[in-house]
Amino acid sequence: MKKKKAHKKRKASKKINAMPENSNSKQGKAGGHIAPEKENLQPAPLKKDVYKKADNSLFVLKRYFIVARQFLFDAKVELKKVTWPTKKELISTTAVIIVLVILIAFFLGVVDLGLVKIIKNVIK
Repeated sequence: MKKKKAHKKRKASKKINAMPENSNSKQGKAGGHIAPEKENLQPAPLKKDVYKKADNSLFVLKRYFIVARQFLFDAKVELKKVTWPTKKELISTTAVIIVLVILIAFFLGVVDLGLVKIIKNVIK
């Protein structure tokens, strides 16, 4: 019985959102809202659309400088958001990494020596 109710609800929602084909209104299919009547609506320019800032008629080298400057500016903004570790945290994590690297190197060395001995015994 629940399936029938859900099916009826879907049918009703399709009828509400249905738009007559000969309608002159600018009603969207998905949202059902009316768009403004302005003809010259342009989307806001994207921040990352740097190539739009550098006009195609400009010399190519100048375009690259504009793109590079925008990249460096964005990188500077992102680096200000970074939470940098304290000196104590940096030293402790570096020590942990060095110890783990030594342990893994020792383990791999032992495994390598064992495999070499096994291969020498098989070949002889």
